[in-house]
Amino acid sequence: MQEENHVLFKGAKNGINVWLDETVDFDRIRRDLRVKTHEARDFFEDAEVAITFTGREITKEQESELLRIIYQETDLSISYAKPVPSERADDTASKLGLAPAGIVPNRNEHLTFFYEGALRNGQSIRYDGSVVILGDANPGSEIIAKGSVIVLGALKGMVHAGCTGDDSSYVCAMRLNPTQLRICDVMTYIPEEKRSKNKNTPSYAYIQEGLIYIAPLASAQG
Repeated sequence: MQEENHVLFKGAKNGINVWLDETVDFDRIRRDLRVKTHEARDFFEDAEVAITFTGREITKEQESELLRIIYQETDLSISYAKPVPSERADDTASKLGLAPAGIVPNRNEHLTFFYEGALRNGQSIRYDGSVVILGDANPGSEIIAKGSVIVLGALKGMVHAGCTGDDSSYVCAMRLNPTQLRICDVMTYIPEEKRSKNKNTPSYAYIQEGLIYIAPLASAQG
């Protein structure tokens, strides 16, 4: 008996469409996606692509989980993740007299992508929102985000926050030792002696008056 396909990949002009069956539960989608991406690893190679999820509505948390599976099973650099917009959500909001999502201004409106595990040499995360790494970002890795970047571990690779011009973006890590740090269009290198001095101090980097400053994370409280 032939197994049904609950996850399908289809090449598109600007990337890859990932079709998700709406008739099965999300756990089945997650398992099938892992199998499909693992089997197609050679096909994906190390291209930079945009991903679009179609076929069913997914939450932001589910989107992040699916993207994490693709990162773990392939060498893709995902430049943009775009779920198919849901007209139903806006229609419901309209009927209730509420503004659709995106109408209310919010300086922290970026989506957030969670990556669990170490980011290895040669691996790259590019996301149209903020990025949280639950692990180390090792030398030779690259993180480029439209929003802020938070690393719950050691940040030793290259990082670029606010890549489209958001100067309120910041970079935070338990051990902030990047080879190159960039926020908006301002770039800085952290001297080796300073990296060693602040080796075990949770720190964050931010822009003020056109310059990047680095401060202990504790100073951001209060």
